[in-house]
Amino acid sequence: METAMMEREMKEIVKNRIVRNSSFVLLLLITACGQNIIHGRPPFISISELSLHGDRLSVDFNISNPNGEAMNIDGIEITVRVEEAELTRYNEAFKLAIGANSTEAIEVEQFPDAFVQNLLISLKDGEVPSLPFRLEGRVHTEEDGFLQFKHKGHLYPVPGKPGQFRSATIQSSRIRQDDPFREIDDDQ
Repeated sequence: METAMMEREMKEIVKNRIVRNSSFVLLLLITACGQNIIHGRPPFISISELSLHGDRLSVDFNISNPNGEAMNIDGIEITVRVEEAELTRYNEAFKLAIGANSTEAIEVEQFPDAFVQNLLISLKDGEVPSLPFRLEGRVHTEEDGFLQFKHKGHLYPVPGKPGQFRSATIQSSRIRQDDPFREIDDDQ
C-alpha cells in the first residue's frame, strides 16, 4: 500500500514538473513572438502640397512617425533644394507630439527670391515637366536627440490648379547617429 502511495506521489511530482516546464516554455514562446516595438527612427517628412501665389510660397509638410511609440519633437530643420537652389528652409524650435505610427502636418509660408519664383513659374507654365528636389534635415526629439533624414523626389504641377504642386519621392534614407548600417552619401 505504501508503494502505491509513493507511486502516486511520484506521478504527481512528475506531472507538476511537466506542467511548470510547459508553462515556462509557453511563456518564452509568447514573449519571443510578441510585438517588437520600433523606436528611435526619424520621421518621414514629405511635401504634401506646395503652392506659389504671387510672391508667397506655401509648403505643407507631412511628418510621419514610423515608430511604435509616440515621438515628441521639440525642434526641426528642413531644407528643400532644387539643383543647388534653396527652394525653402524651415528651422524652428516648437513642440509637436506625434502618436505612434501617426502623421501630423505643418505649414510653412515664405517669400522666395526671384530665382525660386521663376523655377516654379516655369513648372507651372509647362516649360519643364518636373523639378527634381532634395529634402533633408533633422528633428530633435526628447526621446532620441537628433534624428537626420533625407530623400529625393520630383515636384509636379497639380492639373487644373495653377500654382499648386505635388511631390513624388523616389528615394529615401533615414539616418541615426548610432545606426550600424548608417550611410551618408551626398550624391544620393
